[in-house]
Amino acid sequence: MYQRLKQKGIHHVCLRVPNLQETADFYRNAFGALLAAEWGEEGTEDHAFILDLGEGDFLEIFQSSAPYGLGKWQHVAIWTDNMKADYEKAVSNGAKIISQPAISHIPTRSGQIVHMKYGFLEAPGGEVVELIEDVAADAHM
Repeated sequence: MYQRLKQKGIHHVCLRVPNLQETADFYRNAFGALLAAEWGEEGTEDHAFILDLGEGDFLEIFQSSAPYGLGKWQHVAIWTDNMKADYEKAVSNGAKIISQPAISHIPTRSGQIVHMKYGFLEAPGGEVVELIEDVAADAHM
């Protein structure tokens, strides 16, 4: 169900993909996304799904035959609490591995260190998805 779940932040990230249903099924099956809304007529370029990736983080998907190059997002990152399981689930649902999960301890300019496990996949629609899992300061692969 479409509803506002937070006061501020990004409403949605929009994808235009060659196969709307395949892409929607990928995000539903690989990441547990829920259908929040659908509009437009099937087979037209105004047919779209809004999927909720969790807590009102929306992904809007349109089917399109036209390539979109300029100004496109580099990737969309999705939180996970289980990198190994979610990576395997994404691959079993059609994702291609760009990079295997790795751990990084990133020092920030403020002195904080961000401890994370990350990995990149190419989803069936061609978009790049990064999975991110928080890890302990002493974590290593």
